[in-house]
Amino acid sequence: MAPFAPFPIRCQMASNPFPGTTFDKTNNRWKARITQGGKTRTVGIYRTQAEAYEAVQQVKAGQWPRLLFEPEAAGLAGSRKNSRVAQHNLLVEARLPLSLMGARLFALMLRCIGREATAPPPIVIPISDLVPNSLGGSGYESLREAVNHFLELRITLPVLDDKKDVKVINLVQAMELNSAEGVVVGLFSPLALPYLMALTDNFTVGQVDELMRLKSANTHRFYWLMRSWQFRSPVTVTVAKLRELTTQAGSYEQYADFRNKVLQPSIDELNGLDFQITFSEQRKGRAVDTVRFDIGKQEAVPPLPAENLLLPLPLLPLQEKVRTRLGKLKLTEAQVRKVLLVVTAEADLTRLLKETYPVLRDLETNARPNENVAAATMALLKSTFPAIWSSTN
Repeated sequence: MAPFAPFPIRCQMASNPFPGTTFDKTNNRWKARITQGGKTRTVGIYRTQAEAYEAVQQVKAGQWPRLLFEPEAAGLAGSRKNSRVAQHNLLVEARLPLSLMGARLFALMLRCIGREATAPPPIVIPISDLVPNSLGGSGYESLREAVNHFLELRITLPVLDDKKDVKVINLVQAMELNSAEGVVVGLFSPLALPYLMALTDNFTVGQVDELMRLKSANTHRFYWLMRSWQFRSPVTVTVAKLRELTTQAGSYEQYADFRNKVLQPSIDELNGLDFQITFSEQRKGRAVDTVRFDIGKQEAVPPLPAENLLLPLPLLPLQEKVRTRLGKLKLTEAQVRKVLLVVTAEADLTRLLKETYPVLRDLETNARPNENVAAATMALLKSTFPAIWSSTN
């Protein structure tokens, strides 16, 4: 009898039926990899080996933009400079755990999608748009972590029956940080495109310049929620749901911590834009159960008629006190004049000083460092003296 020869059998078992795919034990996922121009690049991380292999085949068939594999073309392709970005409300209300770098990156990813786009656009983001100043070593580390996070990120979308059904998608199919070319390039996942392109109903619009000014990842989440809820304000949401929408699972389990470290700072920062947001807490027993948001928009102060540009002089002592107070609260000269032209009675001037004192106290003690003082004062005056705002209508 011929001796048993196991070697050919081992070779056959070891051959990979899906070339270009490898199993990543760290993520418990399959990587799709392609070699072009002597360089091996990852083109996505997938749940199954078959999905990873399909991505490899798509690349070989030329169905993916060359930009991902030839980043030097990024300088030629440029990046879209849309000032407004949009996403479907289902995506807005899905859990999207991102760092501040990741949230800014996401805003610029959305900027790559044109309003009239009919085909999936490549993601092309100049690093200089993401971080205007020098990024530095720690900055590159944060950006690298954000890119890797997007490759691994799977988003659970709402379904009608969450007891039986689940809907999970990848946001991106591939992404690459190329520091030599100064760009981040990539591709959106086909499953995510219905929530990003050709939006005709149930979507929310954001302003890129506003998003890039926000200073925390939590505020980015609140920004999208407040924009989406603004047109049906007031909105009441349970504390559990609000925490789920805005923070990492298991964080800030005490509501007081959530309010003081997440909710209040985020609302204060948003009120520094054109938002006018207040929230009130509703209790069930001793615990806060729901939060109601009243979401408005700060109104621009209309210009004064030419004949009212000057105040009658001299000002009375009480008027001078009001003028000084409103100046400390950062109102413009035009706004101050408008107030003093309408609020003339001694009782009303005294009331104004009394009502605005808490705002001045918080300013001088730095109790609310992120508050837009002028906006808070304007909102207070609007509710206390409506005649100020109706006088020029």
